[in-house]
Amino acid sequence: MGLSVFQNLIVTSDAPVEKLKNRILAALFSQNTGQLKVLLDHAAEIAKNPELGETDEKYLRQAQTALIRHKHQLDTNPDLKRQIKHLRRLLAEKVRRAEPGHMGYDAWKNCLNLLPWQHPYVFSEAITFQMTSGCSNFCRRCNEWALPKVRRHFSFDAVNTFIQNFLEQGNRDLALYGGSDPLDWCDLPHDITHVLNRLEGPCRFSLLTKIPNGKGELAKALITAGIPMSVSLTNRNRDKISLLEMQMEQPFTKQHATADLLIPAGLDEDFSTVKPSITDSYGTEISPDGCFAVIPAFTSALHPFGHKKIRITAQSAFIPRKKIGRPALLVDYFKPLEVVTEQGVSILPALLDVQVENILFDNGRDELTPPGMRSIREYFDVFSDKARRKRKHLTPSVVKRIKNRYLNTIRFHDLCPQKQTALKNEILDHVRFTRKDIVAQAMTCSISFFLAAIHAYIQEQPINCRIIRQLTLQEYTDLAALFQDTDPMLPIAQRLESPDTDPWLLFRYHALSLVHKGLTKQVDQFIQGCPGIFHPEKDRFIPAALGQCSKK
Repeated sequence: MGLSVFQNLIVTSDAPVEKLKNRILAALFSQNTGQLKVLLDHAAEIAKNPELGETDEKYLRQAQTALIRHKHQLDTNPDLKRQIKHLRRLLAEKVRRAEPGHMGYDAWKNCLNLLPWQHPYVFSEAITFQMTSGCSNFCRRCNEWALPKVRRHFSFDAVNTFIQNFLEQGNRDLALYGGSDPLDWCDLPHDITHVLNRLEGPCRFSLLTKIPNGKGELAKALITAGIPMSVSLTNRNRDKISLLEMQMEQPFTKQHATADLLIPAGLDEDFSTVKPSITDSYGTEISPDGCFAVIPAFTSALHPFGHKKIRITAQSAFIPRKKIGRPALLVDYFKPLEVVTEQGVSILPALLDVQVENILFDNGRDELTPPGMRSIREYFDVFSDKARRKRKHLTPSVVKRIKNRYLNTIRFHDLCPQKQTALKNEILDHVRFTRKDIVAQAMTCSISFFLAAIHAYIQEQPINCRIIRQLTLQEYTDLAALFQDTDPMLPIAQRLESPDTDPWLLFRYHALSLVHKGLTKQVDQFIQGCPGIFHPEKDRFIPAALGQCSKK
């Protein structure tokens, strides 16, 4: 996860098995049976590895599920059917042979081999602490594609060390699940109650469980003790939960209580559509499999988890800042992220490749965007004349709010020079963003920035682009028909000046054209002629030349 910055793009390092999964999907979508045979042989060899990690095994299972979903394409090829069955047997054998063991903290730490600057941030930015690998429930609708059967636990001493690190780094808000059920964890004579006793005072934590078989008494003990716990309902555990509620004479807090989930996940994933994001958090995930940066993503064949997992190693140049709940929803996924580096907190100079994928998948439909999150189509609304006039009308109240923030207990002349300048700049930025020419400039720079990032992406991620083409084909076909009568040589910047142009549709058309057709002269001229960069203080895109001047 180094800072390999291309034009407005940072390419993150995919796990080798994740790359293999995507190559299998690309070959499947293009019906390249010869390539599929080669890739499935490779997958089988990887599946034989007794040391195969949890996340890598999930990638193989995702590939296997995709193949099953598209089996109508493969039924006429006996060799492929035989290979798929062989992969299935190998993965099933891993379940039969799995024997839960315990992992110490030093063993986990040594596998990561983190640099001194990374160590505290891994804990301060953690959003998930997964204490086991595998799950006793193996729900077919698991967003995390949890592996069947518990494979490994952190030892009780390791858990205590992790908790101490979280507390020392000021992290007091954690989810104690992921690809596992927290009630599965144990290191006899200790169970989850001993962990929660340590956390209950200094921490807020979320506990989501299916209440595994044999854990009913443990669940009742947690509820009796007042531990905040939610139960995730499926058709497999409804009767069990109802019985426990009768015995406790009180209802449990429930999640996913409907028979049909909004977002197909796990074994119900169809690998042919794009669904809403199912992860609303940024930060790190700690599990026996290692440590990962977690970036939200639209759920699709490319990211069946609903997020991108980026393994953190000594080569990782940055770690995303922790954002959960409403603060996470307020993050505009299409802007450079706030991260921590060896030098401290900063804003990345470009978009991550997963953010570009989100842009390409976000078609602007309301049902695709999770409630509370701003879509890129909604972002384009800030450039409308209606929004501009509204900002102008609100200028007095905005200026008052800015002044109150700086001058609550002090006079302007008593502020230090830096704060005086910051106050003036905030007011000036707001006033300038009510001018038609500045708003038009910001819109042009935004579109140029996004298109440049997509152009870099298609050069760096050709396999992923094949998957994206499959998933956006219908939308691109519709857009191409809409724009077929327009002059292909008319400059994009000139077209944006026309009051008849819908900037969102124009951007969407050229964004998908890059993926489906490659770079055109029209887009190249626009990117080169109107280069844009993101200005963190202004929180908008500006001409690259102005950004260079401000740095000087």
